[in-house]
Amino acid sequence: MNVLDTVFPDASTLLCEYHIESSVREKCMKDYKVKDLKSKDGKEIKSSEVVKRVMVVWEAIVNSVTKELYIDNCNRLKVVCYTFPKFLEYVETTILGSVKEKVLKFWINQVMHMGNNITNRVESAQNRLKKYMTSSMSDLSINRKSVHNMLELQHTRIHALFQTSMIMLEHGFKGKLLWYRLIRNISRNTLHYLVDEDDRAVGCGLDKSMCGCFIFFT
Repeated sequence: MNVLDTVFPDASTLLCEYHIESSVREKCMKDYKVKDLKSKDGKEIKSSEVVKRVMVVWEAIVNSVTKELYIDNCNRLKVVCYTFPKFLEYVETTILGSVKEKVLKFWINQVMHMGNNITNRVESAQNRLKKYMTSSMSDLSINRKSVHNMLELQHTRIHALFQTSMIMLEHGFKGKLLWYRLIRNISRNTLHYLVDEDDRAVGCGLDKSMCGCFIFFT
């Protein structure tokens, strides 16, 4: 991670959303001194309730799809955390200030990523590859063979999925004139993308600004 900007200066990179969330939660639990907190009716507020409330707002910040939503959610976080400036400073400087382009949906979706807006697929592929490796001390020749075997199996699985798309017809596509010439000629995953776009077009009408051209960018 430390050399990515040097080796691939023009590449758009991601940070692991899970580990970012875990760091925020851990910092939240550590910095919140909620034992002395009281609600308006005088009852003590549990630490878990405060952390849960903060994480709901944090999740909304991460999933903000427009800059306006992002600003609104950041303001909500300030309201929720106004008595805990230390935690708020950590979030604003460590994440929202320096690496938000690698974590938050609004910035991530400015880049064509073909649906890969989190690092899970890379981590899953790495974990799968480890199962093919005989040892961490293997030489290049053995490792190359392991990678080949893994990719060959993935290719077979993808081919099987396309065969399924040609044979099977989902109930939702039956009798739909719009999809008539596409059924069994393209994958079912692609059909679902097109259905979502069609629904978006119906919702937007003639107002192009409402669309956001999500598929076009991503």
